[in-house]
Amino acid sequence: MTAKTEARTWEPVSPDGYDPLATVAGNGTAGFFGDGRPASEAQLAFPADVVVGQGAVFIADHANHRVRRIDGAGVLTTIAGDGLRGFAGDGADAVRARLGFPAALAVDVDGGVFIADEMNHRIRRIDPSGVIATVAGEGSRGGGDDGGGDGDGGPADRARLDAPCALVLDGAGSLYVGEAGTPRVRRVDRDGVISTVVEASGGSGRSGTADAGEAFLPAGLAADASGQLYIADPVGRRVLLLGTDGTLRVLAGPPYGTADAMAVDWRAPCAVAVDDRGAVYVADMNGHRVWRLADGVARVVAGRNPAAGAAPEADEASEPAAGVTLAYPCALAVDPAGRLLMADNFHHRIAALPLTTAASQTIRPEPDGNPEPDGEAESAEDVDRAADAATAARLLVRQEVGVEIPRGGSELIHVRVSSTASWAPGHVEHRFTAPTGLVFDGRATCAYYRVDGSVAAAPEPSAAVREGGKSLSVTDEPRLNTPGNPAAALVYTLGVRAGTDAEPGRYTDGRALIAGQPEVRLKASILGDDEDQ
Repeated sequence: MTAKTEARTWEPVSPDGYDPLATVAGNGTAGFFGDGRPASEAQLAFPADVVVGQGAVFIADHANHRVRRIDGAGVLTTIAGDGLRGFAGDGADAVRARLGFPAALAVDVDGGVFIADEMNHRIRRIDPSGVIATVAGEGSRGGGDDGGGDGDGGPADRARLDAPCALVLDGAGSLYVGEAGTPRVRRVDRDGVISTVVEASGGSGRSGTADAGEAFLPAGLAADASGQLYIADPVGRRVLLLGTDGTLRVLAGPPYGTADAMAVDWRAPCAVAVDDRGAVYVADMNGHRVWRLADGVARVVAGRNPAAGAAPEADEASEPAAGVTLAYPCALAVDPAGRLLMADNFHHRIAALPLTTAASQTIRPEPDGNPEPDGEAESAEDVDRAADAATAARLLVRQEVGVEIPRGGSELIHVRVSSTASWAPGHVEHRFTAPTGLVFDGRATCAYYRVDGSVAAAPEPSAAVREGGKSLSVTDEPRLNTPGNPAAALVYTLGVRAGTDAEPGRYTDGRALIAGQPEVRLKASILGDDEDQ
């Protein structure tokens, strides 16, 4: 990406208790819904790509024939495509145009968005004013027998493309296009001239074109700060690296592959991303996982553990998110806020994984002069021990989505706590603060939600309402990933009510403090009298 970006102010949410990945967009059901609403509540249909630029996230909503955008507040809108498959609309408003399965995106320095319009065999661009135009591909399918390179050396908008499926911009502003129909990578320079830089054996064989061998498909592209091009090739089961001098080599591939390449036993690497430290992330689409390549080591950072039947924490080649469910991850992007975004294709969502873990801090509850619910105050030593256990377990705390409550009404807030490590801190206290307009009514229960879908009851926690209902103290003895509670998430269900005079709106100032961990935000929407309830 060449565009500078700014950190978003909104936060993603987690859809279930045993998935430490956060959902950025998509509610898990295929469809088209949610423009003008929080992206996590919306519907996508087999998202094919996700990119970041100009302080926003852009999604190729493949089966909806649309491109959608998440702004800095987390609101989703459609910026291209009227939802019908076809080709129309050049020179006019992009939202009225027709696309044919948009497969890939790239964001320019001025905010323009490039679209790989796959089945229209074109690259189209939305300019900053919202007008769409074709910048490469004249619409007829390339790969013919004319021997002319399908327009190489001439204007890109007069060339022929063959099912463009991948895009990336380098630091110099050149646009690289991966084609699936005729396996090759093309480059469109700033002057609009197109050329082939990588192709399968038996291609044009032009000077300056790298030979990728017979088994080749450029399904995913990424560029680093030095101008090197990374190519995810699911047919060859490898990631290729094209140097700035035009030299092509295998960066990583199957154990029986190139001797000097990193050996990774994946199934179909189809997307690649590079962070600002040079770590390479690869989506193994058919393996349903994401790998990280850095310092000569390949690790699974999301998706099913490659060691069948092993717990994620037992595998030295996996990270905390390994073991969660992905379904054909097909695109990756590094978020400036420090997250790896992934198009979780068959789950119809965009998921996020934090790439960095801040130094843990022990946050002790402030004494408020009130006795504990059981009449016994915890010692500072107990609090330290609980906080240390929580830190070691790398707790992942998330609120479930969709809390909407009418004025004067009651509702439940669900807070999920999960971990990939064992966690049994003993007797601990959790503290909750209600979002604006809400108060806790004293209801507090918890249960364990296992990976297999079963639910196990948990001992009833003690709860004490404070500050007129504005805060709630919950005390219990939680256990995660212990012999009695394997592969489970602990869900706290808290009753709240809205005041009859509460101001309608969306409030994000609630807080959850689990066993001394850093606070997590709680959110709720209060509905007005004229809103659907």
